[in-house]
Amino acid sequence: MKNYLLHLLDYELWANQRVIMALETLDNPPARAVAVMGHILAAQQVWFGRVLHETTFVSIWEDTPVSWMEETAQRQHRRITSYVTSLPETNLLEPIDYMSSKGEPYKSTLLDILTHMSHHAAYHRGQVVQLIRPMLPEAPVTDFIVWTRDV
Repeated sequence: MKNYLLHLLDYELWANQRVIMALETLDNPPARAVAVMGHILAAQQVWFGRVLHETTFVSIWEDTPVSWMEETAQRQHRRITSYVTSLPETNLLEPIDYMSSKGEPYKSTLLDILTHMSHHAAYHRGQVVQLIRPMLPEAPVTDFIVWTRDV
């Protein structure tokens, strides 16, 4: 299961990078597209902070400049994959206590949290691509199966 999660995290980085690279090619990307891509990265940081029981000083709708997104995505990927790699397989299914952004207490497994993060990001990447597609000669493709063909 750990190997599957690491595989999924590698896909996440690849997909995020494709959308970020597309945003970087635009002289004036739509503000909403930039905000949504920033939301993806901020939400990943918030969720990982919950896993580690760290206070995060970022909101889920953080205003992230496009020029910071690539480095942010890579840094978060390194932190999350390093953490997952260091865990015993059994820890993936242990409940993690955390608070929602509204201060409500919850418990979820790392497996469920990382799965949620992946689905959440995919949903929002689709929104970003829809917003920038008319401005690009070719929109980025971020389908998981496309990534697996190149791995």
